[in-house]
Amino acid sequence: MEKSSPIGLVAGLVLIYGTIFMGDGWATFFDVGSLVLVVGGTAAALLVTFSLDDLKVGLGGVKEFFTFQAPDLKASVALFTDLSRVARREGLLALDRRLGEIDDAFIRFGMEMAVDGVEEHAIGDLMGKRIAEEAGQRGIVARFFTTAGTAAPAFGMVGTLIGLIQMLQNLTDPSQIGSGMAVALITTFYGALLANLVFLPIATKVKAQTALYVKGLEIVRAGTLGIVQGESPTMLEKRLRLLAGDADGDDEDADVPLQKAA
Repeated sequence: MEKSSPIGLVAGLVLIYGTIFMGDGWATFFDVGSLVLVVGGTAAALLVTFSLDDLKVGLGGVKEFFTFQAPDLKASVALFTDLSRVARREGLLALDRRLGEIDDAFIRFGMEMAVDGVEEHAIGDLMGKRIAEEAGQRGIVARFFTTAGTAAPAFGMVGTLIGLIQMLQNLTDPSQIGSGMAVALITTFYGALLANLVFLPIATKVKAQTALYVKGLEIVRAGTLGIVQGESPTMLEKRLRLLAGDADGDDEDADVPLQKAA
């Protein structure tokens, strides 16, 4: 589960609003109309930018972002090293007995094709398409939050311009100019806050999560193809460790249970 992001969000809000409460005129920073303009304008921009299906993916990505579980790359390497030894010793058909121990759907997808005798290039193509589809769906989430992070401060400026125009239309009482200017700037404050504390940081982390997730899938694809090609377990392990960024790792993970690679 993603832990640092909720902590960062709460810490940022506490820091900002704690500073506000320590000063005078804190009530000025709470303006419903300004918040509605920024949030509503951002939502409208997202509706213009994305299709309804993509909006559902983007909104659904919020939950996935906070519940993201990083793939256990070392466990995947250990799993495919073990499966490679079984295939080398007993043949590909022997892997059929091991499929029941594997919970990960993508690993099962590749190994079932290997056991069924599907040609190597077909396995690679089908698994590659699945990876591209997964990456594309997660890419929509990143673009969703990037767009929101761009639109929020823009609508904050729009709100400020509206407030300034309304203030300039009524200059009969100079004593009201200061308070009117403060209210006009609140929308810019909300837009900058949402963009730089929420939307853009989430977009950046979604990209990092996607890269790590895709790396896990690529290791599965490479491991499956290595087994089908009859690559030696030792060479396959070394190659997968290179993909996982663990070229100097030791063999202590070789006995990781199969379920942990799911």
